[in-house]
Amino acid sequence: MKQNWKSATAAFAVTTMLLGTGAQAFATSPEMILKNAETPSEAQVKLPTRAVEIVAALEKLEPALKTLTVREVFISEQDENQVVLTMHHPDNIHEDAYILFDRNSGEMVGFEAATIIWDQKEKATDEAILKKADKAVEELLGSKKRSMTDAPQLSTYVDDEEESIEFRNVYYPILLNGLEIEGTRFGIDVDMDFAGHLIGISFEPLDLKGVQVADPKKAVAKEAIQKQIFTPERIQHGYVWEGSEGKPGLAYKLRTSPIFDALTGKQIVDGWGEENGEGKLNAADLKNISLKPQAKPFIEKNATDTQILERLFGIDTKKTYSTYRKEEQDGIINHYWANYVEVNYASVVEDKMTGEIGGYLNWTHIPYLPAPLTKEQSLQKAIAFLEPYAKTSEWQVEMYERIKPEDSLALKVLSNRDNKQETEEKKSIEQYGFLFFEKQNGIPVMEYSYGVVIDPIKGQVAEFLASVPAEDRKYPVLKPSVTDQQVAEIFAKNVPVKLTYIWPTSSDHNAPILAYKLDTSKGWPTVDAVNGSFTWDEIED
Repeated sequence: MKQNWKSATAAFAVTTMLLGTGAQAFATSPEMILKNAETPSEAQVKLPTRAVEIVAALEKLEPALKTLTVREVFISEQDENQVVLTMHHPDNIHEDAYILFDRNSGEMVGFEAATIIWDQKEKATDEAILKKADKAVEELLGSKKRSMTDAPQLSTYVDDEEESIEFRNVYYPILLNGLEIEGTRFGIDVDMDFAGHLIGISFEPLDLKGVQVADPKKAVAKEAIQKQIFTPERIQHGYVWEGSEGKPGLAYKLRTSPIFDALTGKQIVDGWGEENGEGKLNAADLKNISLKPQAKPFIEKNATDTQILERLFGIDTKKTYSTYRKEEQDGIINHYWANYVEVNYASVVEDKMTGEIGGYLNWTHIPYLPAPLTKEQSLQKAIAFLEPYAKTSEWQVEMYERIKPEDSLALKVLSNRDNKQETEEKKSIEQYGFLFFEKQNGIPVMEYSYGVVIDPIKGQVAEFLASVPAEDRKYPVLKPSVTDQQVAEIFAKNVPVKLTYIWPTSSDHNAPILAYKLDTSKGWPTVDAVNGSFTWDEIED
């Protein structure tokens, strides 16, 4: 699993296209709105006949929608070729839904509904969810759109933190040359609540006009990619708290899930990592270090917002920031400081119960150092920051580099020339990242770490993330029965490498890329270091 130092949250997007002009409002029965739509006056917006049929089919699938009798039909402000039907309950505006149609054909473009429309008492089975989705797609979107897509993929349920509702998603992907496209969702999405009620339907077509797509027949041999992926440099090992039989154990895991260009056979990398490939850690970037632990608690319980930044990060909040706010949710406090004039920001994540700091991000315009810090100087800066809070002396640190975005293209061009010396001269480092793993019995504890990011130009801690358990954990003395090379061979035998298309979100790419990547749909590949057994572990965010 790839090490993430920046926390991410998934949000359920709500469209804001409901504002418009020239709309016709109705506060009557569903039948009346449809009748008016079929025979509108000149001032009214016409709901196409096909759209009327779709509304009827939708209300048959979800009879509760008939109670949403306050309705409007109007032209979408975003696209004059689309018409919107909004509806809500006369006694509760939050019980609402909207449908977006093509203005000419009347075909459905999208549908969304509030979950509070339904009284959710029972949890629908996977079979019922899939059956309902198939029926909705066929009746609301039509067989033509369904024929464009592959077999449905049912998500596991997601517990929404804000509304405490489990959502299910059924995705019908559009295939390109028989392969999926990752990075964006082309195809049909059907969203339901945990009881199986329709809360969202959409279709995203695939338009490849003027786009040149790589032919899968021209891909390099999969074996050539496997040789690059399954190497000891891409594997990390250490203690895990829940290993075989749920007991503390020693395991080997792949550092990341690398992606390779299928035409060139070269790895596609982002900003973090070396030019030769993220996830492949060179021996020089893996160090064993000794700290002088002071075991100070990384806690600021009951501290004021000013004290949090001053005590832990040495920042004068009154001098640097003009505004402050905080948000609390599910026992977590998020502190935010900002100076919008000078574009300075900082944020801290705090556990409300314990006061423990779990994350820190700082972006401040301060004078640059006369000369940027080297990697070793940045490491010492990170050690000095972490040392007061360390409880033990023996640690392992992994070192990473983030190359400036403007240098990435130059690096790619130079690497194509196979001119290593020129590449190193052109490369400039934006940040150095360090992952610190506590060691027990001479072995790193792989499951938790401290991440420290240093800005070498400003000479300051730019980011910090603590991913550690609340309680102290002691691990047994264990010895591996397999070597790094043997583990690499076990991974190569058990982990599929698939050919797929990826669609990068970067503006540098406007077309799908044919790529090889790991198939981790069953979990994250893991080898028990003591007995050499292979398993798929659950993937966590």
